[in-house]
Amino acid sequence: MEDITSDEDNADILERLRDNDPDFTHISIADVFQDEGDFVVREGDDLGWLDYFVGRSKELEYLTISDLPDNLNIDSFLRGLGQNRSIENLGISTDLGEESVQ
Repeated sequence: MEDITSDEDNADILERLRDNDPDFTHISIADVFQDEGDFVVREGDDLGWLDYFVGRSKELEYLTISDLPDNLNIDSFLRGLGQNRSIENLGISTDLGEESVQ
């Protein structure tokens, strides 16, 4: 995971999503790390993998977006999110921008 993220906590989240860890049911895209499950986007993160693993997760039940980084491709992320069938609750407390309204 070192090639796709610059952060150990983010690598752990991607691994748990990839492995469909039954104890990992919540992820939050945040601007600062405060709790397990906080994915903080930093320079060097390949967000295509976040889209991919969120979309294929069978255990993820909650997704919170409290910070939308500039380098997040919102269209790609929403396509990945649309592939997910396990998320029951989605919380968005940030501006998704004009592009997301199309």
